Amino acid sequence: MNRLMCLLLAAGYAMGQAVFLFACHPVRLRAAGGGPGLVLHDVRLFGLDLDGFSVQDTGRAQGWVPQLVFLVLCSVLTYAVLRSAPPDARPRLRTVLALPGAGLLAAGVAELVGPALDPRSPLLLPTSGEWVGRAQVAGATALPEQYALWSCWLLMPSWAAAWLFRRWAPVRVLLGTADGTAGGAEPAAPGSTLRRRDVVCAGLIPMVLLAVAGGAVLRHTNVRQLDQSSSITFAPELWLPYHPPALVDRWSGVLYPALRMRPLATEETAGWLATLAVCLVFLAVLAAALYAVVRWAEGRHPVRLFMNCWYATVLAAVTAALVEGGLLQGPWAAPREGADPTALVHPFEAALGDAVRFGAVWGWATGACCLGVVRVMTRRGARTRPRVQEEQLSHAE
Repeated sequence: MNRLMCLLLAAGYAMGQAVFLFACHPVRLRAAGGGPGLVLHDVRLFGLDLDGFSVQDTGRAQGWVPQLVFLVLCSVLTYAVLRSAPPDARPRLRTVLALPGAGLLAAGVAELVGPALDPRSPLLLPTSGEWVGRAQVAGATALPEQYALWSCWLLMPSWAAAWLFRRWAPVRVLLGTADGTAGGAEPAAPGSTLRRRDVVCAGLIPMVLLAVAGGAVLRHTNVRQLDQSSSITFAPELWLPYHPPALVDRWSGVLYPALRMRPLATEETAGWLATLAVCLVFLAVLAAALYAVVRWAEGRHPVRLFMNCWYATVLAAVTAALVEGGLLQGPWAAPREGADPTALVHPFEAALGDAVRFGAVWGWATGACCLGVVRVMTRRGARTRPRVQEEQLSHAE
C-alpha cells in the first residue's frame, strides 16, 4: 500500500486510541459526578473490558507509561502491517489477521513493561521470576489484551472506505494508483510444498520443546490428594520432587501453564487430557498459520517474514486461550497465583493474559527459526543453480 495512505491510516488509528485511553476515565468521572466514594463499574462490549486499560492516574509512571508504550508500538506495527498490503489497498485476509496480531503483541509488551516501573524496585530491575509474577498479578484480568482485541477492528472502517472510494481522485492520489489494479501479481510462493513444510516444522521446534519441558504450575484443580486432610495446591513440585530447568521454571510454564505435553503425577488423567488438548490446538493453529505465512515468503523482506511468524504465534496462543476458557472452567478452574481470592477472574481472561505474554516473549523464536531455514534454503538454491545451468549447457553442446 502507498506509504502516505499507510501513514494516514496508522496515525488516525493511533490518535483515536490515544484520545480514548487518556480521556475515557476523566470523562466518566465528570459524567458520574465525581466524589470520594465513587465506584465506576467496568464497561464491557462482547464480554471484553472496554476501558479497563485507560489511564486512571497520571501521577504515577506505571499508570500511563504502559499505555504510551502500547500506543507507540501498536502504531509502528500497524504501519508495517499496512505497508505489506497490496498496492491497490484491497483488504486481504492475511493482512486483516495480522492487525490483531500486531495489537496483541503490543499489548503483551506493554504489560511486561509494567513490572519495571513497580515502586517496589525503584533502583534495580526485577528478576525474571519477579517480573513474570508481578505481570501475572497486575494483569489478572488481561486488561491490555482485552483492549487490543476490541480496538483492533476500529481501523477497518476507514480502510474499507478507502477501498470503496479508490476511484475518487483524492483517494486515488493517496493510494498511488490510477485504476486500483496496479501492483502486479503476487510474488511466487516458495519452490515446493515440501520446502514449506520444512520451514513450518523448523518454526514449531521451539514451541514443541517448551511444551515438552512444560512447567510446574497447573491451570486446573483436577489433582490427586495425598490424604483427605491435605488441601489442594496448584504447585505440584510441593508434592513431587520435580524441578524443571531454571529457564523453563521462570518463563515458559509460568507464562502459559496450558502449554504442556508432559503429564504430572499429581494430576488426574482427565485434567492432563484437557491441558494436552489445549496444547495440541495451539500447535495445530500455529502450524497452519506458519504454512500460510511461508507461502508468501519468497521475494519479500526477511523482517516481514520474521514479524509475521511472531504475529502467528500470538494469534495461535489466543486461539488456545479460547479453547482453554471452554475446557478448564467451572469447578476445574484454578485461581490466579498471587491474585486476590475474592477477585472475580474469568477463565478466559486469565488464559488470555498468559497466552499473549507467552506469544510476546517466545514468538521471536518461531520467527527466527523460520527465517533461518528460509535463508539456508535460499543459499543452497543459489549454489546449486549455476551447477544445473552448467550441466544444461554441456548437454546442449
